[in-house]
Amino acid sequence: DFYPTILSLVGAQKPKQKNLDGCDLTKLLKSPRDASLVRKPDGSVRDSMVWHFPNSAALESSIRIGDYKLIRNFAHINDPRTPELELFRLYKTADGKQSRVDIEESKNLVTTMPEKANEMNAKLGESLTEMKASYPYYNPHYNRPLPHKEKVCTVTSHRLKGNQVEVSYQEKGAKVIRVNLLYTLNSGDRYEEWFRKPAKIVAGHKATVTLPAGTTHYVMNLIDENNFLRSYPDLPDMITLSKTKAKYSAHALSAKPSLKTHATQ
Repeated sequence: DFYPTILSLVGAQKPKQKNLDGCDLTKLLKSPRDASLVRKPDGSVRDSMVWHFPNSAALESSIRIGDYKLIRNFAHINDPRTPELELFRLYKTADGKQSRVDIEESKNLVTTMPEKANEMNAKLGESLTEMKASYPYYNPHYNRPLPHKEKVCTVTSHRLKGNQVEVSYQEKGAKVIRVNLLYTLNSGDRYEEWFRKPAKIVAGHKATVTLPAGTTHYVMNLIDENNFLRSYPDLPDMITLSKTKAKYSAHALSAKPSLKTHATQ
């Protein structure tokens, strides 16, 4: 919301062909007790907000529509302590006034209001699709059972010729649907940065990609239809990195040109 609001306050034009998912809050800031002043570009009142935390400790997305809030937990697989969906009624609105109901989010209403939960979950999915949201992936090295873990592919060879990378892989029952290049331009720096670039899947269970100029180290990530991610090479977790005080680039592939093909196991 900050961007379209600032544009409005300073009298700047909205950039052409720019999709702004936020709303202009100028009128609301001048009359902060009237929530109906938050309106979408088509003039309709926006009564919802979406939050997306696909990593770190949260691993969840949530949506609030009016008095209700729905949480979608991505870490519910094989975890009886974590429900897939949680629905809470935070307030009760009557005659334009709100009264507290369960802002502590202590009473999950999914089983008593399944239609409401499904409706809000569908709208959450629409919002995440529109923003091309990234989701958490499953780790094939997880030491507990996970559905379809045994179907994860393996990388069989890797080749770097000039700035062209090619990886070959073997599927084991799950189709590889996406391959990404992760690369860094400042390996070893205190604030080592990594960027993502899609690779092209070609015939013969292969993927190819061109390294961006200045790349020093890189990793290939293969994602299958069950949302498992296979990294090549395998990278240590953050706890191991912190103990060794190493950077990810120390375990990644060097971008130094080579004509060699490296077979893997």
